[in-house]
Amino acid sequence: MTTSALPPAPPPDLGVSYRFVAPRAATTPKILRDLVAVLVIAFGHEDIAEQLRVCVSEVVTNAYQHTRTALITVDVSLGSAGVTVWVNDDRPERLPRPPRTAPPWRSEHGRGLLLLSRLADRWDVSPNGTGTKRLGFTIDYKGAA
Repeated sequence: MTTSALPPAPPPDLGVSYRFVAPRAATTPKILRDLVAVLVIAFGHEDIAEQLRVCVSEVVTNAYQHTRTALITVDVSLGSAGVTVWVNDDRPERLPRPPRTAPPWRSEHGRGLLLLSRLADRWDVSPNGTGTKRLGFTIDYKGAA
């Protein structure tokens, strides 16, 4: 997969968007979550930085652990009401769904989408027609309703 095969990020309603492309490596979730957090802080939205950091970490970790993709692509759009993040991977046949219940407390897996469901204001996943899928989530700015 190459980044040229990916569709463009949906247009932001404010006009500010970024694309980060990183190799599928164990360090990638930390690097991308920190980059996205620095980005929203730079635009004055420090109040959602930690919430965003956890969500980015979870979805990028899922792409790292459950796909064969050579590159993980993260698109970030800062809109007028919130931040939307899309993560692309090469497993369109595996559309994740949040668990109905929390995993056993000693379990080391199975909490990522549960956290995403609780921390993000909205999220969705779908195949995008290019042999990849896109998982996206939005976190609204505090007081922007």
